[in-house]
Amino acid sequence: MKRSRTVKQQHGFTMIQMVITIAIIAVVSTFGVLGIRTARAEFRLQSSARLFASYIEKARADSVRRHAATGSEASVEIFGEGTTSYAVTMDFGSGTLETRNFQLDPGIEFGTASQKVTFDWRGRLTVQCAITKSCVFQVRSPFLEKNIPVDVSGSGDITVDEQHFPDQLIPDIEISQVGDGDVNPEPAGTPAIEGTPTPDPVDPIDPIDPIDPTPTPTATPHGNGNGNGNGNGNGNPSPTPTPIATPTPSPGSSPSPTPVVPCVSTLSPSSLSLSQSDSTHATGIATFTMSGASGTRTITASQAGNGNSMVIALSLVRIDGNGSSIISVTTKNGSGNRGVFTVNVAADPVCGSAQTLTVTVSN
Repeated sequence: MKRSRTVKQQHGFTMIQMVITIAIIAVVSTFGVLGIRTARAEFRLQSSARLFASYIEKARADSVRRHAATGSEASVEIFGEGTTSYAVTMDFGSGTLETRNFQLDPGIEFGTASQKVTFDWRGRLTVQCAITKSCVFQVRSPFLEKNIPVDVSGSGDITVDEQHFPDQLIPDIEISQVGDGDVNPEPAGTPAIEGTPTPDPVDPIDPIDPIDPTPTPTATPHGNGNGNGNGNGNGNPSPTPTPIATPTPSPGSSPSPTPVVPCVSTLSPSSLSLSQSDSTHATGIATFTMSGASGTRTITASQAGNGNSMVIALSLVRIDGNGSSIISVTTKNGSGNRGVFTVNVAADPVCGSAQTLTVTVSN
C-alpha cells in the first residue's frame, strides 16, 4: 500500500510585501512627524507673538498707572531682524523703573528692523513711527516661513495678526485756529505814523570835496645831484658783471609710485517707502554703483535675517570693473509683510563697505 504524502501548506508574507508595508509605514510616519513639527512651530509662533503683545500692553498700562513724567515713560524695544530677544522698561513692582530682557520661544525671531515704542502718561506713543504712522513688529518663524504682525497705533492700541486700513492714505486735516471767543473782534488800531527823522547836523569843520580833494604836494626835482648816470657818481663806466651759471637739478634716484585708487561702493537712495494698496508705489528701485573697481565682482541683495517679505531683483548680478546695478524691491500682500525691513547689498570680492537699504512697507 502506497503512502500518500500530504503537502503541508505554508502561510506568511513575501519579501516584496514586507518592503511595501514598511515603505507605507515610513511615509505615513514622516507625514505625521512633519504635521507634529508644523503644529508645534505654529503654537510657538502664536504664543511668542501674543506674549510679546502682552508685554507691550503692560508697558502702556504702567505709564498710565504711574502718570509717567517725561523721561520716565515705559517702553519696549527690539534689536533688528533675526534677533530673538526684546527689552521691556517699566516698573515691575519694585517702585523703580528697570529694564528686563525677554526671549522668544525657540525657533522664533523678529523679522523687522530695530525699533522702540515709548508710551506717555495718556497711553499714547510719544513718537509715532514714520510713514506707517503705527509701529509694526513682525514675529517670524523661519520653519513655517510665516510672520505675525503686532501693531501699535499712535493712540496706543495694540493688535495681533490684523491687516489695518492704510493710515497714510488719510489726508491731513487743516485745523482752524480758534481765537479768544470774540465774534466780532475790534479791528486793530491804525499804527501811528512816526515823524520824519531829523538829519544829523553837519560838522562845522569845512568838509573836503570827495570828488576833487586837494592833492598832496609832490617835491620838485632841482637837478643838482652829483651823479653822472653811471651809478657810481665818478664818471667812470662800471664793468659788466659776469653771469653766474644756473645749476640744473638732477632727477631723484627713486620716483614716487602712483597711488592706487581704492574700490568704493555707493547706494542711492538709501531708503524706500512702498505701499501694498497703492499700485503706483508697490515697487521701488535703488542703484548700487562701484568706482575704482577692477576685475569681475558678484553683486548680492537680500533681506536681513533671511526674511522673505519682499521680492528683490538685480538688473546685473556680475559687474566687470566699474559699473552699476539697479535693485528692484516689490511688496507682497498680507499683514505679515508690513513694517520696516533692511536689505543688505554687497559685492564679492568686497568693494568698500557693505551697503544697506531701508525699506518701509505700509498697507
